[in-house]
Amino acid sequence: ERIHRLLVEHRPPTGPVSLVHGDYGLHNCRVTAEGDVAAVIDWEISTLGDPLADLAYCVNAWVEDPSETEVASSAPTSLPGFWGRQRLLDRYADATGADLSAYDYYRCFNQWKLACIVTGVVSRYENGNKESRGVNLDRLRTRITVAVDLALEAADNLSGAVNR
Repeated sequence: ERIHRLLVEHRPPTGPVSLVHGDYGLHNCRVTAEGDVAAVIDWEISTLGDPLADLAYCVNAWVEDPSETEVASSAPTSLPGFWGRQRLLDRYADATGADLSAYDYYRCFNQWKLACIVTGVVSRYENGNKESRGVNLDRLRTRITVAVDLALEAADNLSGAVNR
């Protein structure tokens, strides 16, 4: 509730509207051997919206160091040769001219969105609407907690708004 309230209170002015993917990240890109993106796939939740939402979603999953999360050891962005998050953001701003001053808002929004999605997934498992054999529900619950913590961390930068 607190994160929702902060997101409503600190929503940035509406910027340019474009086609947004909704699940944009390296996991939904097909990349050439040279490292160029050849295709972006899985557009089933695309819509019109602020492109900074897609940028923050991508960067939230951009692992720089394998120690960052339990799944980071398999994250390709933790391997040598990938830019760090800040370089990726700088490149985006340079290429698009986008104002990234509200970036923390979108980081917070996407972590909150992730927590909501995973909560729904866990609920389907717990209610027997989805086969849970072999699924580590504790790990999924941890993902929810981590996402909420990261949302609050990003919210700390929204005008010092968070009272934990």
